[in-house]
Amino acid sequence: MMKEPLRHGMVVLLGAVLFCATAAVSHASVTIMGSRIIYGSAASSVDVQLKNSDSFPYVVQTWFDDGDVNASPQDSSAVPFIATPPIFRIQPKAGQIVRIVYSKAKSLPQDRESVYWFNALQLPPANVGGEQKQNKMLVVMRTRIKLFYRPASLGQPGELVKKLQLTAVSDAKKGAGVEITNPNPWFASVSNLSARVNGTHYAMTADMVAPFASRTFWLSGKANAPQGKGRVNVTLVNDQGARMSEHYDVTWR
Repeated sequence: MMKEPLRHGMVVLLGAVLFCATAAVSHASVTIMGSRIIYGSAASSVDVQLKNSDSFPYVVQTWFDDGDVNASPQDSSAVPFIATPPIFRIQPKAGQIVRIVYSKAKSLPQDRESVYWFNALQLPPANVGGEQKQNKMLVVMRTRIKLFYRPASLGQPGELVKKLQLTAVSDAKKGAGVEITNPNPWFASVSNLSARVNGTHYAMTADMVAPFASRTFWLSGKANAPQGKGRVNVTLVNDQGARMSEHYDVTWR
């Protein structure tokens, strides 16, 4: 899940952001319950719950993108999922259910998962803060979480972290790295990745590995290829948002 201020240049149907004087206060209290959405192909729809923990209402707009963080609501026509209602008001200390439907406007692979992003943009009222509002800046915030479309024939991923294949690699310019191969039909959502070689700890930038694909992650600092055996710790996020870790032994030659 990611939550960030609205990026410059994004077209928003809701209206403009209110910018005021010096001090800035950012309100971002509408949250999505859950860290990801699993849409099974047998489902007619999937419900997503949003909650407003603040003492004032928000207007919320939802849409989908295919991985482009700068995509606007107008770009979502290319994504075969629809969120209803697309725009709504969420009251203080209240919740809202958004129903997601696969429109079938685009055929998705049935031998592997597909991934899209669900966006929820929240706009606070212009008068929040009462008499002090002249000293505040209201910031439109957006939350993005992944939606995984999962064909029924795939079943559940189980302990996917144990089903990966790791290989030590090296490059003259990039240094040492680890290639992770995902031979499974599910996405491997890597949340943490590190290695220990000859007593030295190396961090790596984590990211998803697509089904039936390989991806190389480089050790921090463009490290020279170490010699000998090392241990790589891989942490994945499962369907429930929990972290699952596994150690792999690799050898740099």
